[in-house]
Amino acid sequence: MNLLRDIQVLLADHWMMLLVFLLFRKLLFNKYGRGLHPIPGPFLAGFSDFWRFFCTTFSTVHQAHLNLHRKTNSHFVRIGPRTISISDTALIPTIYGTHSAFTKSEYYRLSMMPLDGAYTPSLFTALDERYHTSIKRPIATAYSMSTIIEYEPLVDSTTSLFTSRLDGFAASGVSFDFGVWLQMYAFDVIGEILFSQKLGFLESGTDVAGIMADIRGKISYAACVGQIPFLDRILTKNPLFLKIVPTHPIVTFTLDRMKERVASMAYGAGRKRDFLTRCMEAQARYPDIVTNRMIILYNGDNVAAGSDTTGIALRAIFYHLMKTPACLRRLVEEIDRAEEAGQLSNLVTWHESSRLPYLQACIKEAFRIHPVVGLIIERCVPKGGIVLRGHYLPEGTIVGMNPWVTTRDESVYGADADIFRPERWLEATPEQLTAMDRANLTFGYGKRACIGKNISMLEICKVVPQLLRHYELSFLQPDQEWTVRGGWFVWQDGFEVYIRRRARK
Repeated sequence: MNLLRDIQVLLADHWMMLLVFLLFRKLLFNKYGRGLHPIPGPFLAGFSDFWRFFCTTFSTVHQAHLNLHRKTNSHFVRIGPRTISISDTALIPTIYGTHSAFTKSEYYRLSMMPLDGAYTPSLFTALDERYHTSIKRPIATAYSMSTIIEYEPLVDSTTSLFTSRLDGFAASGVSFDFGVWLQMYAFDVIGEILFSQKLGFLESGTDVAGIMADIRGKISYAACVGQIPFLDRILTKNPLFLKIVPTHPIVTFTLDRMKERVASMAYGAGRKRDFLTRCMEAQARYPDIVTNRMIILYNGDNVAAGSDTTGIALRAIFYHLMKTPACLRRLVEEIDRAEEAGQLSNLVTWHESSRLPYLQACIKEAFRIHPVVGLIIERCVPKGGIVLRGHYLPEGTIVGMNPWVTTRDESVYGADADIFRPERWLEATPEQLTAMDRANLTFGYGKRACIGKNISMLEICKVVPQLLRHYELSFLQPDQEWTVRGGWFVWQDGFEVYIRRRARK
């Protein structure tokens, strides 16, 4: 009893010193006890995840990762106590391939959105591979290219409205933020594809219901707090938060649009086979899997990610073409030749755009020079650990590749990897093209690649030539660079332009 009392007295008198000792011990274990200390990286990053948290918070993470790999001249860089950024593109199939044993990390749970006070994993946020396969199978055909092409009339309808709004800017001669309008276009296309209705962005010229701001806020939160995932349990995953916000605004917005669409069906209107009707068909075939809740999640994922990914890509394409006039001229000439040869419809089709090789090269190059994703695409080392390029990585180590690093790999893209040069895609050998396509992780890779890729590509391949055949764009301030904010998505702000109709022959 005396010993116990002495210990209690000692703890009471020296509890602060004990806490400091335990903290110091934990930090030393983080740095040296995991077997990862030989891997180069920022000194402080080995002690805690706060290094990568602050990089992400200050929107510089995409550039920080690239600089680290170049500074250390290493394919492996330690960016956290148990987190490794990898740049060796030959390892992409190992980490992300169809048969890879690597699984998604806890980071993805932060993108889950509450519905009626509860969280349910979606296609994007699911960690369990069997569960992911089970919820993907019923709806996979709705994302196939053969199905997506059926949505072309819906895209065309939105493109016609977009050009009418651009005509207004051309007639007035005033400048406008082209980047914002490109995203509003992408959002209205998503509305047509999902629910057979535009969502009102182009019509109003505003952020409808503040949904674009809500999405950016949600994605920014997940990017920052996702670097230290346990913080999310204290913040949005605690029961009190769910009582205050039982359903996320993005889910509410999605649910409202779904109700409007179902109501239009009930009144005999709108017999188009959009994404929602395909979900309902899948529900009839797989009622135990495709529940009403799952249909909301399917559509919510598309609303949350569909407009930003396409908007970022469209901004990158137009911005870098405008910054590289020779490339812009070559692309416009290709489009003009196709039009003169009668190879373009009034509204460019998917198949017509696929026969414009320089257009396809420009799109790929824009994806490469400004990838949508700015963080490593995290995966967990499987049970038993693994040796990669001589580095032993224990079970549970988080590894991943940052598209901003892989797409600047000079061994893949050449010594001029830092400049926008679409010609590289036309000059490459078949073997080089395979390596270049693999290293471009814009839409991920393998079994967990972005399921909405074909929707985004349909929009991009149709609207880019459509706008360039009719309009000339110029910067409000030609020498000014836009602002880039890196996180999970790498957003661009400040794309102010003038627009005018091209003089037609």
